[in-house]
Amino acid sequence: MSKTRRWGGTLGIAELMGATLGTARIAKGVQRARAILAWPQAVGPEIAKLTRPRSQQGSTLFVEVRDSATAHHLSMQRHHFLKALNALLGDHPINEIRFSVGTIRSTTKAAAPTPAPLPAPDLERAQALVKGIDGELLPAALRAAEAITRARKWREQQGWRPCPVCNEASKEQPCRACTLSLEDPNVKRAAKLLMRLPERLPTLSGPLGDSGMNAARTLALEELKSQLDLLALECVRSGPKPDSVGQGYREFLLQQAEIYLSLTFRKPRVQLLPSERAALPERTRNVLNSGR
Repeated sequence: MSKTRRWGGTLGIAELMGATLGTARIAKGVQRARAILAWPQAVGPEIAKLTRPRSQQGSTLFVEVRDSATAHHLSMQRHHFLKALNALLGDHPINEIRFSVGTIRSTTKAAAPTPAPLPAPDLERAQALVKGIDGELLPAALRAAEAITRARKWREQQGWRPCPVCNEASKEQPCRACTLSLEDPNVKRAAKLLMRLPERLPTLSGPLGDSGMNAARTLALEELKSQLDLLALECVRSGPKPDSVGQGYREFLLQQAEIYLSLTFRKPRVQLLPSERAALPERTRNVLNSGR
């Protein structure tokens, strides 16, 4: 049998390969469309009203907004949107979101209803996002911050829980972005530093970003908690005599407890209050309180 007849007359290998590549291109296009289609679900209805996902190039999603102030503010908050979007996309994540000014057309002829005022706690969260912004940028930035806050609440209402590292609502615990940060060798080294010098926490946001800083803090607190439990147990075993080894254990326990509280409350050790000992693990708290 000839090769031509084997492949069905004039339908040769080139045509079959072309059909296969065409299918692959369609599949790739569908994958790109998934990021655009998932955008409203990832960010919630409030952000969706302010934005329009335009296109995707590689792993970058391009999104249009109404004005430059909104684009600027949403850009500063884009890591939150990346986490929510990638939780929906699975194995084909987006690595970057770029906001630019464009035309956002209303999907309905009627004017969109004015959203209800935010409750006081949510309003405080929104105002914290625009801290340091003033002048002409403030009104647009505050509208975007309120929309971000409503989007977070919307995700929480869908059953998403706060990530233990970044505190953003997420299906995964920790969220995908924080899971990667926790495995970063630079973050692990920073965690070791924080276990000695907790006051260095704010300085980590520069080299590691907020995500890396929070991940290093989480790792340090987990390791410190394990150490506190072991030290508290040794204090109990060694007894209360002042001249015993137990006194050395107790002093080291107090030192480690102060580092733990410093990282927990994100404040220098010299500013810690006696009442904040309530945040210590129970066994550690009981040992320290019994020594008063």
